[in-house]
Amino acid sequence: MKPTKPMVIKIGETRIARAGVKEMLKAVGVSREGAGRFEDAPDNGETLVELAGRVCYESFEVGLNPNVTRIRLNPKDYFGNLLRKGDGSVTEHAMVSFALIGVSRILTHELVRHRVGIAVSQESLRYVRPPELKFWIPDELSPEQATSMKEAVEQLEEAYRRLEGSIPWDSMDMDSKKRLTSAIRRILPDGLATNVIWSANHRTLRWVIEMRTDPSAEVEIRMVFDQIAQICKRDYENIYQDFVRKELPDGTGSWKPTLRSKV
Repeated sequence: MKPTKPMVIKIGETRIARAGVKEMLKAVGVSREGAGRFEDAPDNGETLVELAGRVCYESFEVGLNPNVTRIRLNPKDYFGNLLRKGDGSVTEHAMVSFALIGVSRILTHELVRHRVGIAVSQESLRYVRPPELKFWIPDELSPEQATSMKEAVEQLEEAYRRLEGSIPWDSMDMDSKKRLTSAIRRILPDGLATNVIWSANHRTLRWVIEMRTDPSAEVEIRMVFDQIAQICKRDYENIYQDFVRKELPDGTGSWKPTLRSKV
């Protein structure tokens, strides 16, 4: 057994197509001056969300929509107003992708409950025979309990290796390997570490972060979404400007938005 610990790495995000944005603003009728500030806007999902929101009201500049007599030029002010109004639908346009490394299948069983606005790709144990069992032992266990859990996992690994060693893999085609790999994985524990690519739009992220970092959430998923929340707060400070972290006794953080409504 190889000890491990859940880790989150951001590996992708929505980017804007600057040439397309320029063409769109021209087609909508935005002046050169009004469009100019988007030339220096961040090349990420926040800018896409702002563009989507401004299209709804034609609020790129004063005069474009006769009903608009003033606009918020500062993105932080713009997003603050968007969050206060609860206009969450525009945050669905932008996605972020994370690699969840060394998380357990206990966590992924809970993760799949979130289905709207997300995509999941998980390591398949129908095809993958793990060369070593990676396993995270929760810190909340006593040293004696942790030792007992480690010994139990090692016993399962020994049983798995005996089964694995009884199969003539080198003489089998891939389909046969797949069927037997799937058969013997059934004795592996739910706590076995796995790797997952998890993508979500910002509306979903705001909701799942709040849910899964709640003090009542399972400790491992809270650890993971505490990391995700810190990445989102760092990289998308306008969308998550209302999120506040409270450190919990176990060192994880609980994140709550101050502007909730229908976002």
